[in-house]
Amino acid sequence: MSFKIPRTTWTLLLFLLTFSLSASTTNSNERVAPFKITSIKAMLFYEDKGTFSPDVSEVYSGPPYSLFTLWNTPMQYENRSTSVLVIVEVMGDGEVTPERRLEFTARYIPFSRESREIVVRRVVPIHIAIKVGERDKYNAGFWLYETGCNPVKLSARVIGLREAPATKRLIKFGCGE
Repeated sequence: MSFKIPRTTWTLLLFLLTFSLSASTTNSNERVAPFKITSIKAMLFYEDKGTFSPDVSEVYSGPPYSLFTLWNTPMQYENRSTSVLVIVEVMGDGEVTPERRLEFTARYIPFSRESREIVVRRVVPIHIAIKVGERDKYNAGFWLYETGCNPVKLSARVIGLREAPATKRLIKFGCGE
């Protein structure tokens, strides 16, 4: 005894299977929030005034500039700065899951050392607390200490996004006479 299934039933079954697979694929793609780093800013903290400079970072290129023109010596009375505040701005959808994290890395030689680069690495969760489906910003702040005479390489990336490359900037510090 053999059962014959009508051709229309097979066609309907194939259509339903295809539709359900495409619907589940669409929903899983929508659950992943597309976060993107929109800017990296680095501002000198002026110890004598308690204020910040404009953004001093730029895209990797060219030789470092001399801080001699800015300070005359590293501990001049005006515009003294040995620390930098770096702000990384992330834009994305206000979804809770899956949780994404921001990785920040800075590489530089502190002014108190003659060599041996240090690496500052921080990983922080990205908190965008708005209605689901809307886009908003998140700003993460990172302090760097003992900066001044050597270039500082900055890098940030969203962890969990395979296709998102690191965003890189450079603070072109350099001391001279």
